[in-house]
Formats: sequence, structure tokens, C-alpha cells
Amino acid sequence: MPVVDESGALKRFMRPTAMAGDAYDARHHDYSWQRRNLARLMSNEYPLPPSPAVIAAAVTALSESNLYPHSGEALRDALAEYADADPRSIVLGNGSTELLDVVARIFLGPGDEAIIPVPTYAFYETQTRLQMATPVLVDLSENFELDLGEIRSRVTDKTKMIFLCSPNNPTGNAWSGQQLAELLEPGLPVVVDQAYLECGHAESFAPMVRTHPNLIVMRTMSKGFGLAGLRIGYAVADPFVAATITRMRIPFSVSLVALRAATAALADLPDLAHRRDYVVRERERVHAALAKNPSVRPYASEGNFVLIDISGMGLTAEEVVDRLQEEGLLLRAMKAHRLRGAFVRMTVGTTDENDRFLAALGRLQEPGQTRSRPLEPADAGAGAG
Repeated sequence: MPVVDESGALKRFMRPTAMAGDAYDARHHDYSWQRRNLARLMSNEYPLPPSPAVIAAAVTALSESNLYPHSGEALRDALAEYADADPRSIVLGNGSTELLDVVARIFLGPGDEAIIPVPTYAFYETQTRLQMATPVLVDLSENFELDLGEIRSRVTDKTKMIFLCSPNNPTGNAWSGQQLAELLEPGLPVVVDQAYLECGHAESFAPMVRTHPNLIVMRTMSKGFGLAGLRIGYAVADPFVAATITRMRIPFSVSLVALRAATAALADLPDLAHRRDYVVRERERVHAALAKNPSVRPYASEGNFVLIDISGMGLTAEEVVDRLQEEGLLLRAMKAHRLRGAFVRMTVGTTDENDRFLAALGRLQEPGQTRSRPLEPADAGAGAG
């Protein structure tokens, strides 16, 4: 239930942006934490825990947690080598969401515009509105491809930024360096969120920052590295932009535990390769099984998820989410990501969870299946991922 300042005593002192967007809705995460028997196929988390070496590094850091963390210089250097970037271009953050928030505050203000191809991650639109700027939403094509001509045509003297996501959440497809170069050509700041890069074989845009100072690439260790609970991400930006982000972000926002664990994860690239191989193998197996079902249409993906058009099942996305929840599986309907139609997104889980999902989806199409209870709040809000 919303909390209201009934007297108006404080609201009149607040910036209008404080009322410009909805609060982050974590109900689906709270719901799943309270029901650990449910398979979390809804938030694009990596399904397996960190390696023993990463856990050991985090545990060791806990014994020194009475001390403030350092700036993570060694981690920044390692990330620069990993991403093929200038070390001065790396900025660490409390997840890439912190850095997306900072970049929005740097470039956007009242009256400005940000171009956002949709459907995509809802956070870009939320952050734009919080700066009292206007999100200019440009539809992807019917097959979820970028319409470069339409994006360029929507640029005005008010445009201060273009947001992209590659691989794109929730559609799963990735953009090319050639497409990105065309959008970079006019000189506008272009932010590309590459959170899912380690979940497939999409093209990394970090090296392009060297030759395109208006490009800002966001990366995270939440997805392929499997460190979502530690909240650590990084930006790759022109050194001047990186220094500005550093000046604007909160000091000590990355914990010592996260720094140590991330350093250990980055030191074991064979483990990362194993994790990538697992996600790709299971994702393709699920996609292939879904492709044999004439009532659904799965989309090819470079992320750790599969977008599914379930309109042929004769059920709404919310009904499918609800019915699968009864089977112990949490999925997401995609309305919050501005995806019109009957779509659900399934996160790649463990092999057993993926098998359970495929079997449960098949059972929904059996004659006589009816809903047994109303939808609970596990799928509420925009949420993470």
C-alpha cells in the first residue's frame, strides 16, 4: 500500500523527480526467497553457485570486513585486460545498475530526451524519467531487429543519449559492431548494456571505446560469472567520461567481499568458459525442445534466457506464469519490458529445472487443464533482469 505524506509537510521540499517513477518492485525476489522450493526461472540469474575458489576469497574477505574496501585497482587492471580496454576506462560499481543510474544523472536533465529501442530492460526508461527527461521509445522490428533509420530520424536537439542492450533483454538477440558504429557516427552518447555477454557468443563492444569516445559500455559479473548477490559491475568509457562517473558515484559502493570474489572469478577464465558452455548448451536444448511445439514460438537467444511467444496456447502470459508457478516454477510475463502480446521469458536453470519446465509447459496443453487459484505477486513489477 502506498505511503502518503498526508500533511504535505515534506513533499513540497522534494524535487519533482522524486515522484516521477515507481519504486523498484522487489516482490518477485522476496517471494522466491521465502519459497526456496520454487525454481527461480524468472530473473536471469546464473543457476549454479560460484566456484570454491571464489567462495574462499569471499570468506577470507569477511574476516577483514571491519575495514573499508580499497578502490579495486588490481581488479580494474584485470578487467581492462579481459575487456581489451584502457585501464583508465574502467569504473567499478555496485552492479551495472549503479553505473547506469550515474550515467543518466550525468547526461540527462529536465527537457532532455533519451532514445530507447523497445522492448528492452525497463530500467533505462525508469532512470530517464527520474531525471525529468523524456524517453523516446522506438519499436524494434517485427523480428526484434534495430531500426537504425527510425532511431536516427528520432534524434532532435533535445536528444542527449541512446540506450541499447546487447544481447537484448528480453528478446535475446545481439547487435553488431557495424550497427553500433552507425549510431555512434553523429557523436551522441550511446550507452550499451552488455550484461549478458558471458552467456553466449555476442560481440563485445568494449574495444570500440578506444576509437569512439561517445560510447559507454556497461558490463556486470552478475550473469555469466554468477555473482548477482555480490552486486559488482563495471563501465568501460572514455577516460574523461570514466573520471566523471567516478566523481559522481558513491564512495565505497563496492564491498571488500565483492572485490575479492570478483578478482578470484576473473583469475579463473577456464571456469568462466565452463559456465558459458553450460548456459549455451542448456539454452539451445530448451530452445530446440520448444521449437518442436507448434503452440509456442521460442526466439534464438545469446542470453541466459529464452523468450517464448505463447499466444498459440490460448492462454495469457499471466495465466501461463500462474499455472507454472503451481508446478513449482517461477517465470516472468514481459509486459513491464514493453513487449506487446502473449510472451513469457524463461531463465536457463539447472538441467533438472529445465526438464521440469518443458514437462510442465507440455502439461498445460493437455485437455481439461484449468486454473486452480489466482496469480500471486511473484511476477509483479519491472524487477531486476
